[in-house]
Amino acid sequence: MFIEKEQMVGLEYIKRTREYLDYLEEHLVNIAKAFQEVSEACDGMAWVGDDYTWHNFRQEVCYHDISKFSEEEFVQYRAKFFPATIELYDCFDPAWDNHKKENPHHWESIRYDAKRPGETETDIVHMIIDWTAMGYKFGDTAQEYYEANKSKIKIQEDFTPFMYEVFGRLK
Repeated sequence: MFIEKEQMVGLEYIKRTREYLDYLEEHLVNIAKAFQEVSEACDGMAWVGDDYTWHNFRQEVCYHDISKFSEEEFVQYRAKFFPATIELYDCFDPAWDNHKKENPHHWESIRYDAKRPGETETDIVHMIIDWTAMGYKFGDTAQEYYEANKSKIKIQEDFTPFMYEVFGRLK
């Protein structure tokens, strides 16, 4: 053979893309598991007890990180976290900015609205679900992640007690 399979650069991109897709699949499966765990632990809290709020929130969780499949994020995330030997893309920052804009479950983009505190609470719960799902992979809890990173995580002070109530219920 004139060209070995290992020499085909495009095949490396396919391999790294599959690895990224496997990671995304694992994360989404973990999100579903974390949603169930957090929902059960928080039984009795307003966001779980109100059918309208819970079902709307459930729908939001079903679309968790869907923006990672967009042209604004997919290749950029793959290149950042699953790079090929010869990387054609180096534009992660705009992808991360887009992701935060499209996904208010990140502390940087939580929708703080004093007139609609329930919306803010579901964003915080979704963030905790995301941290819980990541914890399944990395061996920590949402609270442990927060405690290790709280110097850089900015949560509006009014919502810190709510966040700790959810953490307490998860123990």
